[in-house]
Amino acid sequence: MAIPEASRPPAAVAPWHIRPFVEADRPALRRLFVEARNQAFTWAPAGAHRLQDFDIATEGERILVASATADGEVLGFAAVWEPDSFLHSLFVHPDCQGRGIGKALLAACQPYFSATPTLKCLEANQAAQAFYFSQGWQLRQRGDSADGAYLLLAREAG
Repeated sequence: MAIPEASRPPAAVAPWHIRPFVEADRPALRRLFVEARNQAFTWAPAGAHRLQDFDIATEGERILVASATADGEVLGFAAVWEPDSFLHSLFVHPDCQGRGIGKALLAACQPYFSATPTLKCLEANQAAQAFYFSQGWQLRQRGDSADGAYLLLAREAG
């Protein structure tokens, strides 16, 4: 799913389309989920991330999809557990990171938060921490999970 350099839009243009998930997105999102996790979670053993993990991780959640055009290739997604205003997943294809897609997805999630939004970020995932802190998320508490130590972050209205 590598995006050829020549077809990548410049970061300053950021013509991202954010739309609701449709079932036809599932195969591409499964692949993106595995590729992004393999790159970000370098401490995980080879083969730790599987295509079906996407289905399990996003069951019952509102999924928003980012693409370069309204019906174009999937570049990223966010999944929100609405009852708790919890951003459960936000992944951008590794070839497309740093282009504003994550920011666009965060902004698109806002209407689905009915309270102060929260998320968990593994302590080992330094890149994700840097991204969320740069977007105004703040540390609320620390915890431990089966995947390792994590930070619970919140974004207060402001």
